[in-house]
Amino acid sequence: MTKNGRRMTFLLVATVANMLLTVILIVAFIAIWSLVSGWLGIQASTMAPAILVSFLGAVVLSGFIYSRVLKALRKRPDLEERFGLLK
Repeated sequence: MTKNGRRMTFLLVATVANMLLTVILIVAFIAIWSLVSGWLGIQASTMAPAILVSFLGAVVLSGFIYSRVLKALRKRPDLEERFGLLK
C-alpha cells in the first residue's frame, strides 16, 4: 500500500473511531441524565434540553480525546514514515 493509501486509511479509521466515541458518549450522558433525573424526581419534559446538552458535551469531549490521542501518536518516531502524517 502506498503512503497516501495508508494515510487515507489512518484518517478514515480515526474519523470512524471519533464518531463512534461521540455516539457512545451521547448515549452515556443521556443514560446518566435519566438515572439522575429519576433519582431526583425530575419530570420527563426536561429530556429535550438534556439531549441537546448531551450532544454538545459528547462532541466537545470526543474532540478533546481525539486531539489528545493524535498528539500522543505524533510523538511516535515511526508515524511519519508509515503514514506520512507529519509534513
